[in-house]
Amino acid sequence: MAEDPADPVARPVQIPARIHAVGPGWQGLLERLHEQIRAVFPGYRLLDLREKLGGLRVYVEGPPGSADRLRSLIVLAEVEAERTCEFCGAPGRIRTRDDWPGGWRKSVCDSCHSDWSARRIMIVCGVVRNHG
Repeated sequence: MAEDPADPVARPVQIPARIHAVGPGWQGLLERLHEQIRAVFPGYRLLDLREKLGGLRVYVEGPPGSADRLRSLIVLAEVEAERTCEFCGAPGRIRTRDDWPGGWRKSVCDSCHSDWSARRIMIVCGVVRNHG
């Protein structure tokens, strides 16, 4: 019997299916993470992928005994994301709008930080949108 591609057990959701949850600057590092995980655990299942507090959060499930290896791969990608502009992929860091303490946090480069702080750009469904 052929596998039903709509059956989540037969074909688990993996990173490429949710790559639009973050900006284009992080999508390349997520594609690399997907390939690294698939090389070790081809049938891994993505539980969640998002930007939170300026950082990347990735949660996956693999076969029994895979948690430590998966976590080590994910941590490297999360650390790289903290140093990468989510808008454009240039070197960046986690900052707040207008560098205001307690504000909305995002990993941005200097150039994108200016536009983001002025609310000229934002990320919608994985794409940078000009706003104003």
